[in-house]
Amino acid sequence: MNTISKLSIAGILSLGLFITQSCVQDDDYSVPPTECSLPKANINLKDLVTKVTSGEIALDSNGAVADDLIMEAYVISNDETGNFYKTISLQDNPSEPTVGIQIEIDDSNLYTSYPLGSKVQVRLKGLVVAKDRGIMKIGSVDPTYAVGRIPRTLYKKFLIRTCDPNKEIVPKVYNSLSDALKAENLNTLVTINNVQFKDPEGDKTYGVLNTTVNRVLVDKSGKEVDLRNSGYAKWYNEALPTKSGSITVVVSIYNSSYQVYIRDTKDVKFDQDRFEVGGGQNPGGDGTEATNLLFKGSDFNVWADFLASINTTFGLKDYATNGVGLGRDNSNALKIKGTPAGNDYVFTALLTDALPANPKKITFYVKGTAGKSLSLNVNKSTTGFTPFNIGDLSNKSVTVSAAANNQYNGTIDTKGEWVLVTLNIEGLDIQKTIKGDLFSLKVGKDVAYDLIIDNIKID
Repeated sequence: MNTISKLSIAGILSLGLFITQSCVQDDDYSVPPTECSLPKANINLKDLVTKVTSGEIALDSNGAVADDLIMEAYVISNDETGNFYKTISLQDNPSEPTVGIQIEIDDSNLYTSYPLGSKVQVRLKGLVVAKDRGIMKIGSVDPTYAVGRIPRTLYKKFLIRTCDPNKEIVPKVYNSLSDALKAENLNTLVTINNVQFKDPEGDKTYGVLNTTVNRVLVDKSGKEVDLRNSGYAKWYNEALPTKSGSITVVVSIYNSSYQVYIRDTKDVKFDQDRFEVGGGQNPGGDGTEATNLLFKGSDFNVWADFLASINTTFGLKDYATNGVGLGRDNSNALKIKGTPAGNDYVFTALLTDALPANPKKITFYVKGTAGKSLSLNVNKSTTGFTPFNIGDLSNKSVTVSAAANNQYNGTIDTKGEWVLVTLNIEGLDIQKTIKGDLFSLKVGKDVAYDLIIDNIKID
């Protein structure tokens, strides 16, 4: 009788241990048991953010979610290396996310329960979902802050790791800070190419002990953003890399100022030579840019100047517009987006000021894609013009010589980078009469163009 009791108890204990362990994920962390039988999610993260923003979520008297809303998302950052403090960032999908959010939790070592790539369920009833200093957050009711931290004793009833296997988080990839630092990327993971630290020699290390500091990142156009680094991060004393390359970050904002965070220095891959800031994303360029505008407004920064410089008989095609903030230095540019019905003159510019003596080149920058190429005309001082055909254009700078006639052969795909185009005009007869036709830009017909043109200059 004694033996039977002991065996029965041992069997029950073994069965209980098997049931408990069968649901624990086998990964690098010693995690608490997760719940495999969970209620079905009834709202996705994108809809949650949309409804919170528009005031469609029912709230209780404390301003917390009143209904039994359940949302699921994926962990993209935690406190494993110490750079994120009492927060977890979530995005709606492991790749190609549409929205992200931050959860405030008054506890540490959160990574042991919520590793990167894990799928979690958030039970929102009783929690606050609101924008705090520019960032959409989930947290608790707090009399001092828009969103408070969920107490240590309560958060595990709201935030549950599912039994789904961990997913690889695949960041979106951008080629400039301007492209990456947008509202739709807040609280999501992105990789930004063509960046470097502004002053690695002066700043020396990622951080300073016990102090959060900014290390400025800069891209080829000169746009900057603060990389926020905690003095409690495990890697705070590592030397800043002096080269350029790509960096994977969680995009954030403080009020109206964008800032970014790395999870680990493994997310910094600076293995290329440093670039000259302001030289644009111009592979192979020799850095000898023209310094004089070809005509008034040809940098497109003052749109009225550009419009006043074009021949009104031909005008400006309606698919050519003011690209506000799209220029190489985040100023303005000429945006060409549409499908021309003919081999159009997009514009013809007039000579507005005397040109340099014996000019040798006309230069301008291009970024984007097109199903056909561009053709340019440089007018002569007598009659007629000299055509230049760009042909195929990728992410390499090109120098183009005069042609016999206008052609639109080739395609354009600059891979998201600015590419310098140089027209070799040395020895050519060029318009010298003020208000005479000087320069025309032409496009091919029946294909899509999506280009940005900037800084047309002569030297």
